[in-house]
Amino acid sequence: MHNSAKIALLLLSAALATVSVDAQSSASSSRHINTGMTAAPAAFNLATAGKPGCANSPTGGNCPESAPCCSHAGYCGSDALFCGETCQPGGSFDPKDSCWPLPMSVNLHDEFKDPSRLVEARDYNGFPDSADWVVDYSLAKKPHAEITADQKLVLKLNRHEPHPDTGGGIGATVHSSRWLHYGTIEARLKTAATGPGTVSSFILISSISGDEIDYEIVGKDPLDVQTNYYYRVQPGRPVDYTRSDSLYQETDTSADYHDYKIEWTPTEMKWSIDGKFDKEHSRNVTKAEAGGSFPDTPMRVAFGLWDGGSFPNEGTSDWAGKNTSYAPNNEREYIMSVEWVKITPLNPEPAGEPWPGSKYLKRMEESDGGKGGSGGSGGPRVGRGKSGATALTSASSLATAVFTASLAAFASFVFA
Repeated sequence: MHNSAKIALLLLSAALATVSVDAQSSASSSRHINTGMTAAPAAFNLATAGKPGCANSPTGGNCPESAPCCSHAGYCGSDALFCGETCQPGGSFDPKDSCWPLPMSVNLHDEFKDPSRLVEARDYNGFPDSADWVVDYSLAKKPHAEITADQKLVLKLNRHEPHPDTGGGIGATVHSSRWLHYGTIEARLKTAATGPGTVSSFILISSISGDEIDYEIVGKDPLDVQTNYYYRVQPGRPVDYTRSDSLYQETDTSADYHDYKIEWTPTEMKWSIDGKFDKEHSRNVTKAEAGGSFPDTPMRVAFGLWDGGSFPNEGTSDWAGKNTSYAPNNEREYIMSVEWVKITPLNPEPAGEPWPGSKYLKRMEESDGGKGGSGGSGGPRVGRGKSGATALTSASSLATAVFTASLAAFASFVFA
């Protein structure tokens, strides 16, 4: 993938994965916004850009003890939407201890029998016990990802609503609610590579560090399964695209289901398709060839489907196949379908007290008179989902402002 496209997509995913606003007033009658359960790179921090502390802290500096966590958008609170993955240590009450640890993976074999385990990012309460999968914030009005009645995870790409920046179609990204630090991921899926321009992906990715290990299949050649890995992709840093390999298949990846597997340990990465070992990189090899560029930070499992052919960047559109067709009359829709996914951590999260641990849950209950700093009723919202203590809505002028700023950053990379 072209350099600017890789960074632009990382920024957009980081900034726009969630836009959620507390629907109830807090004690100070302020409203809270969270711009993404995917934490942003340090170089793209809306919360503290250009000023010390948390941008919208009621104290004017770091967050107060009663609402100790500074969210990605620069608001203070004490529940998972503020103290979880988007928490900015530099603007929080205690930079070393206010933010919660990342929720790490447990063993999961998901055959998508329960649609409630997939939630829209704007409805996600931040607790991984409430959902296994989160649909990233989308520009589309209708959901482009769902668990269907025949028990499949389906991602859709269409141009029913044109993308406001590229003019192309809008797809979907679905990521795990937990993070994996070494282990194995497997999935049986059918790609959407039925026409040039589409990009189907099954990946491990961190928008905090910029590490990534992936499978990507572009629509111009549904037999070509591309593998790649990236190390510390961040704005202002060069991106190495020399590690990509093509694993040609005998059958069409969009016509038949195939089993894709990535094994990731502290010393090696392995890619296998349909039980056949295809590619390996060891830490020693990457150190010798790329200065030690071996992905080694926690990442999330993700499925993605997007329109690369309509990207204004020529390198990306050439790679994807150019001129994604939605004929006739923008009615054509591309479908990526996943039958099952299996996540096996090298070191699973131990059983016991729920994430993030009793210390943080107690602190949340006690903060702000038991309101959790976000205007809701007290108590942890583990497993309550959308019907939890605080209702969430995506509509507000503040959300629009953050969304517009994020799109501006995205466009500055794409159209440069």
